Amino acid sequence: MLSNGLFWVVSWIGSSLLLAESLPSSIQTGISTTQISVNSGRLISQGDSSFLTPKHQTSSFSAILLPKLLNLDSGTKQGKSTASKSLVVSSTATINTQTRNTQTRFCSAIEEISASQDSVKKPEFLNFAQLIEPKSKTKELVPKKILRSLQNFFKFSNPIQPLFPSKSKPVTLLGRGINQYEVWVHNRLISRVPSKKQASLMQKRLTSLLKIPNLDASKLKPAFVDGTPALILGNQFIFAIPEEVSKKLKRSGDLLAIEWTNNLRIALKARPLSLVEAQGQMYGLTPSVKTMSGIASWYGPYFHGRLTANGERFNQNELTVAHKSLPFNTYLQVSNTKTNKSVIVRVNDRGPYIPPRSLDLSLVAARCIGSEVTGVVPYKAVIMNKSQIPMTLKTPNFVRIDQKPSRKLATISES
Repeated sequence: MLSNGLFWVVSWIGSSLLLAESLPSSIQTGISTTQISVNSGRLISQGDSSFLTPKHQTSSFSAILLPKLLNLDSGTKQGKSTASKSLVVSSTATINTQTRNTQTRFCSAIEEISASQDSVKKPEFLNFAQLIEPKSKTKELVPKKILRSLQNFFKFSNPIQPLFPSKSKPVTLLGRGINQYEVWVHNRLISRVPSKKQASLMQKRLTSLLKIPNLDASKLKPAFVDGTPALILGNQFIFAIPEEVSKKLKRSGDLLAIEWTNNLRIALKARPLSLVEAQGQMYGLTPSVKTMSGIASWYGPYFHGRLTANGERFNQNELTVAHKSLPFNTYLQVSNTKTNKSVIVRVNDRGPYIPPRSLDLSLVAARCIGSEVTGVVPYKAVIMNKSQIPMTLKTPNFVRIDQKPSRKLATISES
């Protein structure tokens, strides 16, 4: 009896799946979910807890598991129609081109720029990306493992689809491996962070952001909140970037806040900010009439971690500068007269002491104005005025984006 009952259950499920397979494409589109083509085969996956890694590499593609809304082939008509029905398998070159064309990553190292350019000619294969979704209380009609087993048993020509999939979220979280998580909004990579906990909080805050009626993305800007680089919308705090994150990524927290803000602005159809424009908003600065000029050099690895003249530890990845006499914490907008690139830096050290040099930039600041290779460049600088009162979450009219009252700074390291 038990075997007969099991036979009838399997037969019923098989008949239902065969019926779904024979449905017209217009109906199938409405119930399709995550689906990925991997060269000669099909793979169905939706939110497993483990990470997927490729067993081998092919000569042209590395499969990437992405949610439907991440249409990486948006430049073609075929890509637009395909992404609305299934997941997209895109070459690494396409992804690198998309990232580079947006011009939101400032002050990249020379080796990073070179690697990005080389990847278009010789794509480096990416690992599978696992779509991470919040746990749902809704039970599946047919568990995914059973669906996959039935697919292998009946050898369907088309992959099996869960019958009642959940809708794609506008804010998507992907895991690419250990300590590699990405947050996407509307087909746009917003940030990469080193832990799932941090990425999940970002996803939560950005989901709250997108629920705001008549959202004006032009009001998104980087800021310092309680002394920490952060993203805000008007008087609403989204999240801050703690020092532990910038250390793990070996990036300036200020630059991360600016880049992530720009990525979010682009995702929400707003104009990205230039580096100096974003820094001015972030630090609350306005130009003064005082200017200076001369020769600027830079210093980096040898002094990294040593004490500066004002008692700080020198960090070659932060936007700072040494000057012989300007007061500490003076902000300068420094422009390379040869490249016309500009960056705002803060005085925290003394030097240089080799004539005729008058400024000694940090390594990342030199990258920002294109003087890393040259080493010594002519510059013009404007002394900036501080015009903004420091922002703090203790201010009554400054609230967190999810409206939950908290006196503690909510960084992306919190749960």
